[in-house]
Formats: sequence, structure tokens, C-alpha cells
Amino acid sequence: MADPVERITELLMILLETPVPLTLAEIGERSGLYESGDESSRKRFERDKRTLRELGVPIETTIEEGDAGASRYRIRPEDYFLADLDLTPAETVALQMAVSAVRMEVDWDEQAVLKLGGTRGVAAPLVADLPAPESLPVLFEAMTTHRPTRFRYSGRDREVALYGVLYRYGHWYATGADRGDGDRVKAFRVDRIEGAARVGEGETYRIPEGFDPGSVLQSDALLLGSGGETVARVLLDHTVAPTVLRARAGTGPANRQADGSVVIDVPVRNRGAFRSWLLGLGTHAEVLEPAELRADIVGWLTSMVGEVR
Repeated sequence: MADPVERITELLMILLETPVPLTLAEIGERSGLYESGDESSRKRFERDKRTLRELGVPIETTIEEGDAGASRYRIRPEDYFLADLDLTPAETVALQMAVSAVRMEVDWDEQAVLKLGGTRGVAAPLVADLPAPESLPVLFEAMTTHRPTRFRYSGRDREVALYGVLYRYGHWYATGADRGDGDRVKAFRVDRIEGAARVGEGETYRIPEGFDPGSVLQSDALLLGSGGETVARVLLDHTVAPTVLRARAGTGPANRQADGSVVIDVPVRNRGAFRSWLLGLGTHAEVLEPAELRADIVGWLTSMVGEVR
């Protein structure tokens, strides 16, 4: 029996080189790794396939007419290999600066830049601080390979055809058709997924043309959440006040100051969304009240500065 590393490597090469999807029997005939009709071979193949997917290899699964329900597999080279972006030195530096301005809990962003030929150490002012839920890579894989993803959410097992994954309101959201609820399109907050998400088997699906993932979410970011509501009193200087007032029209009266600044009351249920909104305003906004929320924001900003140093 072949060494597991050799076996998985050979499976990878077979699936990469085939111009058409192959059944398990056809893979076995070409490689001699998996005997047709043998249950232990089938289980070994499933383990090897799962290992490749856990490593981020996009194995495509299809079920075609005439196969008596047999699944076929292949890896599209265009999905597996990173295309040459042909970046100029200036574009590479610009990309590195953009990546360094967004901090994540893990270094996926830095790894991507290194694969594109960039280097470490290019600094830029921090403009976003993004969480990195454990299920995020799996969800992106499911979406880009157009295969359903399975996870547990709100006490129920779900199978979802993902149409989009996006960061809004201080959280990551996965949007798509919930197959257990008549393909109703829903949004799922990624950090609330219970346990691990996994990419499912079966036929691939199509994302509706022109689908906007953000259209599934509630329109007011700061009110998206199940927690109690807090009213934040925020001082806006004259440079951002007109823009913010237009964007948040109807949220309450504005107290205009002699210097052109404005004090507004902002209802908040989602602290993460409020932090992101406030960070986007930079030094042009200040939380005045309540004291507890102000202390929370100051502590969060202080911790960010300390980590950057």
C-alpha cells in the first residue's frame, strides 16, 4: 500500500491532469490506489479527498446523467493555481500597504501578499480591525467552488448554497439559499455558527446573476443585533457632520454648535458595528456619553495601539 503522502499526492496529480471529471472507479483504474467495489478503498478515498479539501484544494464534484448516481471528481487548474497578476513593483507596494492597513486575527492577508511576491514590513495606518472566525476559509471555499456548505446554526443543521460572504457592521456574514427552508435566502452571522462548517458533496449550484449579499442584511448596521439598545451621544466636527447627517437622516435631532460641529444621538445594539463606524470617522468624531460606552471605546482603541507597537 502506498504511503499516505504519496497516495494523496498522486490523487492530486490525477485530478489536476484529467480534462474530464472521473469516477472513483476510473481513478482506481488509473492509479491502482483504490480497488473498485472495495469498501475500505472507498473510505480511504473519502479520507484522502477530505484531506485535500482541508488543505484548501478545490475538488469539483458533479453527478452526470448515465452514471447511475456516481459522483465524478476533478480539480480545475484555473481554480488550483494562482494566476500571474503581472503586478508592477509600484502595484505590489500599493497592495502591501492596503493589506497592512487591515488587521485580521490570523495572518491570511500577509500570507497572500507573500505568495504574490511581496515582502514583510510595509506599514500603513490601521483603518480596519477584522475578526477571523474559524469557519471563514471553509465558507469562502464553498462559495468559490459553488458547492453547498453544512453547519449548525441556531440549534439546527443547515445546508446552504452560499451566494456571498461579506464583512458588515462589525461581523462576517454568509448569505445564501437555505435548502432546509425551501431555498429561502438568508444571512448567517459567521461567529454564531455552532462548531465547524464543512463543504458538502453533491452537484454544484449557480449564484444568481447580479446578486447583492448586502441586500439580505438589515439596513441600519448599528441596530443589527439581539442585545439591548444603548443611545450613544456623539460629537461630530464640521468636516464630517454634513455627510453623517445625510447618511443617518431620521435617526433623531441634531444639536448644532457655534463652531459648526454637531452632537447627535445614535441608537446602538451592535458594539462591533459602532466601533467600525466610529473608526471610519477617524479623529472627526468623539463619544461623549454614556460613560460606560466611552470607556469601552477608549479601552478598545488603546489595545489596538498597544498591539501595533
